Amino acid sequence: MTEPIVLTLERYFTAADLAKDEHPLLPFEVPAGIGRLQVRYEFDHPVSSADVGHKEGNIVCIGIFDPRGSGFLQGTGFRGWSGDARSEFAISPDEATPGYLAGPIQPGTWHVVLGLQQLHPEGCRVRVTVTLFPGQSTGEFAPPPTPRVLRSGPAWYCGDLHCHTYHSDGTAPLSDLVAAARAQGLDFLAVTEHNTISHLPELAEYMGPDLLLIPGEEITTFHGHANTWGIRSWQEFRCWTTEQMRAVREAVRAGGALFSINHPKHEGPEWEYASDLDADCVEAWQGPNWFWNFQSLAYWDGLLRAGKRVVAVGGSDKHQGPFDGTLSNYEVGTPTTWVWATELSERAILDGIRAGHVFIALDPRRPRLEMTAEAAGQTAMMGDELCLPAGSEVAFRCRVRGAAGNLLRVVTDGEVREMPVDADDFVHEWVFLATGGRSYVRAEVIEPPEVPLDEEPAALMLLALGNPIYVSSSRRF
Repeated sequence: MTEPIVLTLERYFTAADLAKDEHPLLPFEVPAGIGRLQVRYEFDHPVSSADVGHKEGNIVCIGIFDPRGSGFLQGTGFRGWSGDARSEFAISPDEATPGYLAGPIQPGTWHVVLGLQQLHPEGCRVRVTVTLFPGQSTGEFAPPPTPRVLRSGPAWYCGDLHCHTYHSDGTAPLSDLVAAARAQGLDFLAVTEHNTISHLPELAEYMGPDLLLIPGEEITTFHGHANTWGIRSWQEFRCWTTEQMRAVREAVRAGGALFSINHPKHEGPEWEYASDLDADCVEAWQGPNWFWNFQSLAYWDGLLRAGKRVVAVGGSDKHQGPFDGTLSNYEVGTPTTWVWATELSERAILDGIRAGHVFIALDPRRPRLEMTAEAAGQTAMMGDELCLPAGSEVAFRCRVRGAAGNLLRVVTDGEVREMPVDADDFVHEWVFLATGGRSYVRAEVIEPPEVPLDEEPAALMLLALGNPIYVSSSRRF
């Protein structure tokens, strides 16, 4: 065989098709002796993903599986996803379009996977053209990064848990993202591309000695997004029911990774799955304050009031563009997630997050927020729990650095107390009475609001946000 083989896959989708399956598979056969495949697709009435729900039209995403498997939670043949960011891609044993995995071109049944994000009222006709080029078909898949310890000793380490490169819908390579993270002075960075892991093999090249890169994936569905950190393989995203997402969460955890609900707020997009999904974390702060972050904070605080123990984290969600060394107001690390960890390693950072030993700040330089508590010979930091007899007094201490002229807010089960931060190194101490049951106490630093927050919640401008210390008390001690 010397000439390319051209295959055409054409389907027409209606609202009824969308209701049955948001991610239909289009099978095609690859014979032996194929060294490269190229996929192009087009569809009628296209609109941009920025217009979801705002304009009539079609938004269709694309990816691909090889013969090793394409089933739900059994997609071992995953070879890439580009959402609606690209209209074509190519895969060969040695190279692939960003978002796709280079490796052997196995003979057998491959599947193009589509994502029907939005359909025109008249439906959507999709045409996929697959071109198979003869050549050497064997190759090796590049391995994920090997965990490393970059710095020993316990400390507060700062980083960003949510960012993208051109492996999904950023416009610059990983090298630009890493350069920006180093310019910001970050200690760690979780790279979380949309629904793909094509960036994982590159992480080892750019990691260390001063910057830890954590392999991640943003599970990007049409009903909400979730980050996963500490993965070593692709994570399923083809779910539209809470039960499906719960199965994905369990698969993530079974692999030792963390699962975090991303930006649950207006145009975040919102989290449409059940709030009792029991995620490990919630991204309570994403990017600039003005981008509806008060809603994400309220979502997380609602989980706390419902008795859930969920860790608040932050993420810039930076879609990296070319970086020339000049830092702007919105870069990777805005906001910054600070984690108390035993060392600078992937395992230690994830363990610190899992424990809730976390606060979030506006950027890597300001401000710093720490809270501790003591009672009956026990000590606790943010994320810890004190178990005490009812009636016990708990001594709390909150330290704020780099926020003079702003406000410290102490939140206890939805009740709020405010006090001015009148020094660059400010300490507030108080006594909390454990009256029975389970309570939480958390702190945040905000700019003085221009209008009362109970009248206009969007006026909330966070500078720092800490995780709670939990207090459980009973008369049966």
